[in-house]
Amino acid sequence: MKSKLTGFLLSGLILILATVAEAQDSNGGDKAQKTAESAQVGPYTVNSSIEIGVRGRVFDGDIDKYRSDLNYTSGFRVFDTSFLMKAAGNDGFLFDTLMVSSFGWGGDPNKYLRVNAEKTKWYRFDANYRRLDYYNSLTNHALNQHISDTEFRQGDFDLVVLPQNERIKFNLGYSLNRNSGPTFTTYDYARDEFPVLAPTRFEANEYRVGVDARVWVFDLSFQQGWRFFKEDTTYSIDVPQVGNNPLNTSALNTFHRELPTRGTTPFTRLSAHTMLAKKVDFTGRFIYTSSETEYTLFETLTGRDFSGNNVVLDSFIINGQAKRPNALGDVGVTVFATDKLRISDTFRINTFRINGGQNLLEALLRTRTTAAGTVTLPPVFVDNRSFRTTKYRQAVNLFEVDYAFHPRFSAHFGHRYSDRRIELAAFNPTTAEPVPGEFEREEFDNRTNAYIFGFRAKPLKLWSVYFDMEKGEADNVFTRVANYDYTNFRVRSIFRPTSRLSINTSLVTRDNTNPAMTEDTPPREFGADINTRIFTSTVDWTPTGKYSFGGGYTYTHLTSEAAIIFFTAGVRTEGFSRYFVRDHFFFLSTYIEFHPRAKFYGAYRIHRDTGQSDRLSEPTVLIASYPQQFQSPEMKLSVRLHNRLDWIAGYQYFDFKERFINLQHYRAHLPYTSLRFYFGRPDGQ
Repeated sequence: MKSKLTGFLLSGLILILATVAEAQDSNGGDKAQKTAESAQVGPYTVNSSIEIGVRGRVFDGDIDKYRSDLNYTSGFRVFDTSFLMKAAGNDGFLFDTLMVSSFGWGGDPNKYLRVNAEKTKWYRFDANYRRLDYYNSLTNHALNQHISDTEFRQGDFDLVVLPQNERIKFNLGYSLNRNSGPTFTTYDYARDEFPVLAPTRFEANEYRVGVDARVWVFDLSFQQGWRFFKEDTTYSIDVPQVGNNPLNTSALNTFHRELPTRGTTPFTRLSAHTMLAKKVDFTGRFIYTSSETEYTLFETLTGRDFSGNNVVLDSFIINGQAKRPNALGDVGVTVFATDKLRISDTFRINTFRINGGQNLLEALLRTRTTAAGTVTLPPVFVDNRSFRTTKYRQAVNLFEVDYAFHPRFSAHFGHRYSDRRIELAAFNPTTAEPVPGEFEREEFDNRTNAYIFGFRAKPLKLWSVYFDMEKGEADNVFTRVANYDYTNFRVRSIFRPTSRLSINTSLVTRDNTNPAMTEDTPPREFGADINTRIFTSTVDWTPTGKYSFGGGYTYTHLTSEAAIIFFTAGVRTEGFSRYFVRDHFFFLSTYIEFHPRAKFYGAYRIHRDTGQSDRLSEPTVLIASYPQQFQSPEMKLSVRLHNRLDWIAGYQYFDFKERFINLQHYRAHLPYTSLRFYFGRPDGQ
C-alpha cells in the first residue's frame, strides 16, 4: 500500500512539474531567467522558501539494524524551510532582522529548528531546538535485550540585552533536555539475567543569567545558573521470566522497581581578560558548582532463587543522597616578548568533594518445597547504612614557547606538569553505631610530566607542513592505577599547486600504554596497550564556479591488547584480549552546473573494515573485531522551473554488511522528489 501511495505521489509531482515547465516556456524563457525581487512587507525585505515533496523507500534485510543506523521512512516530507525578514537601515519596530530555518519536520528522525531575532542596539535572541527519534535494537548486543525507542528533545534559548554596548550587556538563557519512550534492559538476580521493561522518563532544565562589562582595562563576565534534573524510569516484567541461564533454577514471577531521582546543580562562573601595553595578555576564570542528588529505590519481587527456594517476597527500600561541590580556577598569561618570541603559561587547579550515604532495608521471605511438604525458611532482614567520601585536588601547569626563526619556519615547545591528590574514606556502621566525625582514610598522590614540540614550515610558497608531538604521562580521575604512558605524533601537509587545487595529507599516531601489576605472588603485568594510526588524504579541485570535485581516503589502523583473567570450566586462566580495527574509508563528490537552470551533485562513500582478518582466538588469547562494509552513493538534481520554483530529484542508497552469523545486513533505496517554492528570492540563487 505504501509503495502504491508513494508511486502515486511521485507521479503527481512529475505531472505538476511538467505543467509548470510548459507554462513557463509559454510565458517566455528569457523573462524567467531574471531573479525575482525580494518581497516587501512594510519596512522589511522578505526572502523565504519551503521545500516539500515525497521520499520513497525500497528495503530488504535487517529492519532493526537499519532503524538503529538511519531510521528513514517513506511518505510526504517538509524537507526544508527558511524565512528571513530584514529592515533596511535598521528601522524595524519589534526587530530589525528575523531568521527562521528548519529541516526534517515532515517525518525524518532528525528534526531541527533555528530562530534568530535582533533589534540593533537593544537585543539579540537565538533559539535552537532539536528532536531526535532514537531507536536501538541490535542482535549482537546483550542478546538483543537492550532496546530503545525514545524521543530526545533538546533546546537552547539565549537572549542578550544591549548586545552592541561596549560597557555592559546582559544575558539570559534557558536549556531543556528530555528523553522519554519505551526501553528494555536486563536485571541481574540470583546468578541470572532477566529481560525487563524500563520505560524511560528523563528531564533536565537549566536557567542562566549573567552580565558582561568593561571596567577600566578589564573585560569582565559573570554568569549564574541553575540546573534541575529528575528521572522517573520504572522497571517491571509483564509475564513470569525464567532468565537467560537455562542451567539454574532462578526465576521471576513478579518484579517492579521505582527509582525516582532528583538533582540540582547551581553554578557560578567569573572571568576576566585584558591586554596590557599590547605585550601581555591575561585571562582568568573561576567556576564553582555544588550538585546535590537524592534518590529512593522501591523494589519488590517474587519467584525462585538459584537454590530452588520459593521467594514469597523480596523487598528493598533504599534512600540515598550525595553532594558534590566543585571549584575550578585557571589563569593564563601570554607575553609577546618580541615580534618573533611568544611565551605563555597557564595554571589550573580543580578540586571537588563527593559526600554521600544511603540506608538499606531488605525483607526476604522464602519457602522450600520438600517431600514432606512446604517448609517456611527463617526470614532475612537487612538494615544497614554506608557512607563514602572522595576528595580530589589536581593542579596543572602548562608552559609554552613559540619562536619564529624565519617567515617560513617557526617552532614551539612546552611542558605540562600535573599534581593530583585523592583521599578516599568509607564507613559502614551498624544500626546502633553512631557516625564518627572522621572516617578511616586512604590517600593517593600522583604526579605526571608531558613534553610538547612542534613546528610550522613552508618549504615552498605553495606548500605548508605542520608537525606536532606530545609525549608523557596522563592520569585518571578516579581509577587508582599507574599513569598512562603516551606518545602522540601528527604531521599535516597542505599543497596548493594552483589557487583552485588543494591536496591535503595527514598522519596521526597514538601509542597509549596503561601499565599495572596484579596482587598475585609473584606480581605480573596486568595493563593495556593501544596503538592507533590514522592516515588521511583529500583532494579539492574547483576549476570554475560551475564545476568542483573532491575526494579522499582515510585508513584507520588500531590494535589494542589487555591482560585479562578469565575462568574456563572453573579454572582460572591468564591471557590476553586483543581487538583490531582496519578501516578503509573512501569518498568522492562532485558539483556540476550544466546550465544556469540545472545543477547536479553526486557523491560516493564507502567504509570497509577488515577487522582481525584471518586471526583466530587461542586458548589464552581472545581475538575480537567488527568486520563490516558500509557504502552510500548519493545524487541530486536541481532544476529551476521559475524564479519562484525549483524542482529537485534525488536518490540515496545504503548498503550495510557485517561478517557475523547474525547477518545484520540491509539495503535501502531512498529516492525522493520535491518542489522548492521561493517567496522573494535573493539575487544569485
